[in-house]
Amino acid sequence: MKIAFSTLSCPRWDLDTIVARAGEYGYDGVDFRGLGDELEVYNLPAFTADAAATRRRIEDAGLKVAGFSSSARMFDATDAARADSLDQVKRYAELCARFDAPLIRVFGGRLEGTPLAAAVPIAAETLDSMAAAAAPARIVVETHDDWVATAPLAEVMRRVRAGNVALLWDLHHPYRLAGEAPRESYDNIARFTRGVHVKDSRLNADGSHSPALPGEGDVPLAELVQMLLDGGYDGYFTVEWEKRWIAGIAEPEQALPAYADFLRRLGG
Repeated sequence: MKIAFSTLSCPRWDLDTIVARAGEYGYDGVDFRGLGDELEVYNLPAFTADAAATRRRIEDAGLKVAGFSSSARMFDATDAARADSLDQVKRYAELCARFDAPLIRVFGGRLEGTPLAAAVPIAAETLDSMAAAAAPARIVVETHDDWVATAPLAEVMRRVRAGNVALLWDLHHPYRLAGEAPRESYDNIARFTRGVHVKDSRLNADGSHSPALPGEGDVPLAELVQMLLDGGYDGYFTVEWEKRWIAGIAEPEQALPAYADFLRRLGG
C-alpha cells in the first residue's frame, strides 16, 4: 500500500516541515494542493525556478510527489472556462515532468443548468483535450461537484478515447453526498480508478456532516479501502484532511499520523 497526504491538510506548514513530517509519519508521498497562501503551486519559485532543488529535497527524504491537484474542471459551461481549465492542466503538466509526478487531479465541475445527458459528451471531449496536453502524466477526475454519483462518471469514462485519463475516487463523496453503497460505487468506477482520497466524517442531527478522524465518523472507510486492495488497486491512498478550508478541525499533527496508522493497519 502506498499512502500520501494532500497539502490541504497542513496549510501552515512550509515545505521543509511537509517533507519532515511526511517521513516521520510514515507516508510515501505528498500530493500538492497549495503551499502557504498560494493554492496553485505553479506560481511558486519552489516549483519553477527552484524545482530541481525541491525535487532533490523530497527524494532525499525517501518521498515522491504523488500528484498535483489542480483547480481545473472536466466540465465547464462556457468556452472561456474550458480554456482556463485546459491552461491549468498545461501548467501542471510542466510540473509533472519536473517532478516525475504521475497524476493531475481535475474536478468534475458544475453543470450550471446543463442537462447531464448533454454534459457527458462535452466532458469526454474535454478530457481527451486535457489528456493530450498532460501526457505522459495522467488526468484523474475526482468524484466532486455535480459528479459525485458514480454512474455518470463511468459513462464519461466509456466515451473517453485517451489512454491517460482515469478517475480519482474520493471515498467520502459518493457515500456521503450521493447516498451510494460501497459496492455500488465500486462496481461503477473501480476499474477506472487510479487515485483515491481518504477522509471520514460524522453525520450531524441536522443532516450536515463534519470531518472526523478515522474510525470516529461513519463513512465505511475500512470496507471501501479493503475492496480496492482486494481488487488489485495499487495507486496512492491520499489523505485529504481539509484543514485549509475548515480551520476548526483537528491539527495536522494529530490527523495525519492517525490516518497513516489507520491505512497501514488495513494494508498489512
